[in-house]
Amino acid sequence: MPSHVKTHRGLTTEGVVDAALQIADVGGIEAVSIRRLAAGLDVTPMAIYRHVRDKGHLLDLMADRLIGQLDLRPVDASTWQDALRSVATSLLAVVEAHPSAPLLLARPFESPAALRVSEAMLAILDRAGFGPAESVRLLQVLTGMILGPAIHRVAYGQAWREQPMDPAHEQGGSSALAASEFPYLSRVTDQLMDWSAGPEIDRLTIELWVAGVEALAIQQKRGVQARKVARG
Repeated sequence: MPSHVKTHRGLTTEGVVDAALQIADVGGIEAVSIRRLAAGLDVTPMAIYRHVRDKGHLLDLMADRLIGQLDLRPVDASTWQDALRSVATSLLAVVEAHPSAPLLLARPFESPAALRVSEAMLAILDRAGFGPAESVRLLQVLTGMILGPAIHRVAYGQAWREQPMDPAHEQGGSSALAASEFPYLSRVTDQLMDWSAGPEIDRLTIELWVAGVEALAIQQKRGVQARKVARG
């Protein structure tokens, strides 16, 4: 073992997770390994294993760190819609700050922070009028809806880095669409493949998130009222 490599060097679990997130934000979660992490921290792999059991455990801790950054404090507005919007805004802020976040949060992981977020979300859905079973399904769907665009951005960004598109080829592909056959698509072909981050994409994601739940809540309320009338 090289003499300059130390076995512990005052490592903390927080420091290990911080370093792993830096690697993942640059190279993706597939770039994270115990050996690479140890080399970056100038310690032995055994020093890392004092803090994590394996890579899976490390990824769990990274996801927990990210989800723990969500702001779950009660919002001033009293509506459940605003509360839901606040959680979504906070989550997208974390995703914007950490390119690795979408894939870390999309995988199954054990996390005390995730339990608190789920509890907060279920409380919001309860306020909206949904029962426990419906709320659980909605929570699962909503998670996918909010992370979906972010995952697309990661996937498309990686594909472009690995195989950059030739501008001439890209232009040729756009002009190849006949306006007579594709009158709408031909107007936006150059934008269709652009999954870059932006406030407009995030705004639309949040508004669709909230509006979808709101529409279901109205439908739910009407169904309850109709059953009461039928029984009465």
